[in-house]
Amino acid sequence: MIIRQPGPAGTGARRWRPPRQPARSRPRRPAVRPRPLDRYLPGWDALDGPATRVAWAELSAWVIWLHDRYELSVEERLPHCWADHPGLIEELSALRAWRLEIWNSPQPSGQAARYWHAEMRQTIHAALTFYAAGCRAGHRDAQPADPELRRRWAAIPAGLLGAPASRDGGHFLTGTAMNTHVRTGRAATLSETITGYLRHDQSWWGQARGGWQRITDPATTALLDHHAQAMARADQAVSRAARQASA
Repeated sequence: MIIRQPGPAGTGARRWRPPRQPARSRPRRPAVRPRPLDRYLPGWDALDGPATRVAWAELSAWVIWLHDRYELSVEERLPHCWADHPGLIEELSALRAWRLEIWNSPQPSGQAARYWHAEMRQTIHAALTFYAAGCRAGHRDAQPADPELRRRWAAIPAGLLGAPASRDGGHFLTGTAMNTHVRTGRAATLSETITGYLRHDQSWWGQARGGWQRITDPATTALLDHHAQAMARADQAVSRAARQASA
């Protein structure tokens, strides 16, 4: 088909041009779903006996390849006892999984490969300085947490339960926050018998609605300082009398 178009104005000439061919649509590539990471990264705690043997055979073969390919025998860059360090096993497993993801991606990325190599060097450095730092003369087993450490770590830290909450520019604390300060020794009552005033953060605090309010009046602060010194002397006298009576 030929389309007839007018020439420049006033010439009356006609130019003939071939019609534009319609653009050919490019065939769409089928969507490729990325392979799940779990295919390469075994959850060691969830594997049974046969699956563990298969996963370990794959990992150990890959570590041997890594050792030879990247010259890790130089200065024993990869500790010979790597298989005895659970944390290092996890890191090498993740490193292997990441590499397989990069090299099996439908859209390979040179930048991702460079990142992988940087991470690989970090892992090998950590193997010597973090996991096997004390294994130069032979593997040394790490000690698991003893019952006392387990008990301490299982308890929620006081700072998480009662983190200081303030308002009015830091002049107000909730009751929970102040109780935490008292329990940890960062706040103390005026005396053993007068508990309506607390000394905390180099200031006196008085009870207020919903918590404690910092006392900023100089006269009141001076008066509380005087009473605190007097009550401290009185408490000491009572303690001495009690000790003498029990002697």
